[in-house]
Amino acid sequence: MKHIIFLYCSLIFLLSSCNTADTAYHHYEQISDEGWQNCDTLTFTVDTIRRYGDYTSYICLRTHPDFPYRFLSLIVEQTNMPKGTKKKRSVRVEIVNKDGTQEGTGITFHTYEVPLFKQWLGPGDSVRIAVKHNMTREQMPGIMNVGVKLERE
Repeated sequence: MKHIIFLYCSLIFLLSSCNTADTAYHHYEQISDEGWQNCDTLTFTVDTIRRYGDYTSYICLRTHPDFPYRFLSLIVEQTNMPKGTKKKRSVRVEIVNKDGTQEGTGITFHTYEVPLFKQWLGPGDSVRIAVKHNMTREQMPGIMNVGVKLERE
C-alpha cells in the first residue's frame, strides 16, 4: 500500500511540475519610492535567443495597494534584432476593478502580467523592450517594479 501511495504522489508531483512554456528572460527594475517619472523609460534587453521558436513577451508590474488610479497606461516599444523590426503598443492595465477590488495576484503588493507580442525568434536574435508610463501625472506613485518576461511556447 505504501508503494502505491508513493507512486501516486510521485506521479502527481511530476505532472504538476510540467510547464509547456520555457522562460527565456524575466527581469524587473525597481522604481523609486517617490514614484515613476513619466520621462523615465525603462529598457530591457534580451541579449541572445538560444533556441528558435514562437515567443511571447509580457509586461510585468508590481504595485502597492495605494496606487491612486483604476488603470495604468503604458507605451511599450519592442525591437527585434538583427532584423530591426519594431512594434509599438499602448497597454492599459486594470489595477483596481469597478468594485474597488485590487486586481492581480498577491497580498501585500499585487503582481500583473500582460501579454504584449507573439513572434518567431531564432538563435542569435535579440530583443529590446522599452517601457514608459503614459499617465497625465508626472510622477506615478504606487508602482514598485516594472519588468519584462519572454517565454518560448
